[in-house]
Amino acid sequence: MKRWKKEKWGYAFLLPWLAFLLVFTIYPFFYGFAASLFDYTLLRQVFVGLDNYRQIFRDEMFSRSIVATFEYAAILLPLTVCLSLWVANTISKFHEHASGIFKTIFYLPTITSQVALVVVWNFIFAPSFGFLANLFRMFGLTPISWFDDPARAIPLLSVLILSYSLGQPVILYSAGIGNIPKSYFEAARIDGATDRQLFFRITLPMLRSVTTYILITSTIGMLQIFAVPYLMTGGGPNNTTSTLLMMVYKSAFISGNFGCASAVGVVLFFVTAIIAAIQFRLVRADTLEF
Repeated sequence: MKRWKKEKWGYAFLLPWLAFLLVFTIYPFFYGFAASLFDYTLLRQVFVGLDNYRQIFRDEMFSRSIVATFEYAAILLPLTVCLSLWVANTISKFHEHASGIFKTIFYLPTITSQVALVVVWNFIFAPSFGFLANLFRMFGLTPISWFDDPARAIPLLSVLILSYSLGQPVILYSAGIGNIPKSYFEAARIDGATDRQLFFRITLPMLRSVTTYILITSTIGMLQIFAVPYLMTGGGPNNTTSTLLMMVYKSAFISGNFGCASAVGVVLFFVTAIIAAIQFRLVRADTLEF
């Protein structure tokens, strides 16, 4: 009882956040799961059990969307981790003011509207009037329709997504590197350690917890890609660049089939949860005290 009286104000301050979580996250999740068991449209709600799940697993668009989603993740995840770690490790060696400027430069695209970025990329890659099309014509070459071929479209879209998703991992890695005691590096240098050895024997192991967090959050974000492929290609050609979240949107707001949309959303949730759990188990950080 004394503990409750002591901590009651802490719980009181948590109540608004808990209410927000309950209303906008927990309740919609369970409601969506329930809706996936119904033939759910604006005009009717008929219980159909697992028929929506059988329908989406027989749908060619679903199979193509899940393949494309994993292709995006397979390209983006290693690039995000490796590039952000390299950038953070490089700028950590700069002067404090220069380091702060570079962190700002890398973080700015994170707060830029994805729509604005897509407008710029459309201007660059448009096959008729784009910057690259005009450049090709200057050299007597035929402009390329860059997004008509999935072999080019998915890597190009991944580069665009990477341009605005790299900022947060860079900041996190920079903070992690800044928290490593300088005495570790000084002692290693006295023993004759090279820069390569310092990175792989001290920096990288000390950043394991940060890497785990970045891996899990980046995976969750990459499995929920929507705006860039939707605005750049609309999922084309032939749904080969469509993602699971795009299928949720099209099923719900274009086809009006909220039951199938909810079923895809539930599948996406469990796929994301399983992958995140596997990653956490494989890259689980040991407690490091320093």
